[in-house]
Amino acid sequence: MQKERVRLSQRRVVMLLSNAFRPDPRVLKEARSLARGGYDVTVVAWDREGKHLAQEQTEGFAVQRVQDVRSSYGAGIRQALRLPRFWLHAWRRLNVLQPAVLHCHDFDTLPPGWLWAKLHRRPVIYDAHEYYTELQRPRLRGLVGKVLLALIGAAEQGLSRSAAAVVTVDERIASRYRNRRVVVIGHYPPLEFAPRRNEDSPSPSLSLGGRGAGTPGGMLVYTGRFSTDRGLVVIAQALQRLAAQGLRPRLRLLGAWTSQTEEQAFWRAMAGLEQQVEMAGWVAFEQVPAQLIEADVALAVLQPIERYVAALPVKLFEYMACGLPVVISDFPANRAVVAGADCGLLVDPANVDAVAAAIARLLADPTEARRLGQNGRRAFQTEYNWQALEQKLLALYDKLSRQGDK
Repeated sequence: MQKERVRLSQRRVVMLLSNAFRPDPRVLKEARSLARGGYDVTVVAWDREGKHLAQEQTEGFAVQRVQDVRSSYGAGIRQALRLPRFWLHAWRRLNVLQPAVLHCHDFDTLPPGWLWAKLHRRPVIYDAHEYYTELQRPRLRGLVGKVLLALIGAAEQGLSRSAAAVVTVDERIASRYRNRRVVVIGHYPPLEFAPRRNEDSPSPSLSLGGRGAGTPGGMLVYTGRFSTDRGLVVIAQALQRLAAQGLRPRLRLLGAWTSQTEEQAFWRAMAGLEQQVEMAGWVAFEQVPAQLIEADVALAVLQPIERYVAALPVKLFEYMACGLPVVISDFPANRAVVAGADCGLLVDPANVDAVAAAIARLLADPTEARRLGQNGRRAFQTEYNWQALEQKLLALYDKLSRQGDK
């Protein structure tokens, strides 16, 4: 019995997360895979607004939410000052849970996780969803900003280098870290994310979902955070160009605005076409496919800034899973996937006319749109899915667990 207890404790994993896990898709996929692999997983998340269950059991793992530290989301000095309070509460949870492996999601959970793991001689994994220092660069300006950015960069490099492993989403971000064990695990949806459909339907409307279902002009869809740098104003301007040509597709937006200023900029650009926009708001991960499959064309025209140019957007693979043809920024990483799978049209994301023309082309040729969508779905099923990656995560944990057994 004592040996069994030891064996169980050696497979206990805690994941630290600075959002409320409602759920965070990447954390959900990893926690679910580890639980299915026989690990005892607990996600300790920061519910800054106290809107969710304090504790719950879901899909084989536990979720504990820290609700004692109230804060808003986003950047700012107030949030930065509250972060150490979250660290303190998370530390107390770690003392109770005593994980064998600690998995820190994004840099804002790494300082307390790294220190706790080092003091208790446990392996710590740094899961870099994005390169945190690069993410903060646009927010930190002036002399003080440069100093803070340098400190953040040094801390991220130093702590990640001495972690047991770094897990990240693509080769570009992986190249930033000097850890001896960097594992690339992409942002691919699980196979079950793709809704079932009749791919042999003779009608494009059944294959693509929206056309012929009371949506004159077709339906476009965008999912994710809403902001100018993610292309929302360009999309609005493209819709104005299409309206001038007599085309009025609807636009469904799934997600949330990054700020009120961004929302106002979008609606100014949409002036006169407001009735064409359907605001679905934030949608639970498992409900996203039902929203996507009703559309005809999916959009991902992120603007040419450093953090987007070389990264692959999660939404691309969600669109492919649902069989949607994509209109997407012509960046190197996007091009490798989209041109390789022949699943959409690549455009200059800053060229409104080019974006409008690509949308019009797909709406005018449902046969071609269906072909591209089916190609993307096929590529998702054979290559760009979570099941193709989860063995890398389980192999990493198996290696760290065996090291802990010695």
